[in-house]
Amino acid sequence: MNIGNLSKLIIMIFFDYAYYRVCDFYKKKKDSSAEMTSFLIVSLMHFFTILDLFILIRVFWEYPIPINFSKYWLLPLILIIPLINWNKYVKAQKYKKYRAVWRTETEKEKRQKGWSIILYLILVIGIPIVYAIIKQNLMEGKSFLG
Repeated sequence: MNIGNLSKLIIMIFFDYAYYRVCDFYKKKKDSSAEMTSFLIVSLMHFFTILDLFILIRVFWEYPIPINFSKYWLLPLILIIPLINWNKYVKAQKYKKYRAVWRTETEKEKRQKGWSIILYLILVIGIPIVYAIIKQNLMEGKSFLG
């Protein structure tokens, strides 16, 4: 197995685990929409990860945004990500499979992995916010690198 495949596997396991933990949290609260909430949160994580990649590319390479760019160009992306995740998690009923895999975790492991999910969410949502603040208020339209 090469490094590219290994990194993809680690990333997929992280998102699968995030789905399981969020779903498990809501199921313990007797929420009937636990699986729907979980797949939506994972979809949010995916969307912000893609957005962060665009931002990081823009930091290092100041590419021009087309004049006719519209915010509606993101609509297919916003619709495709939840559709893919719904098919992967809810339709395939993955919660039971993941519960069988991760049921035997110790409290320490759960706490550590839970914090990693929370920190990841804060990071991926925080990057666009910080970028916008820096770009708008501090740089006044100048390039990041000079």
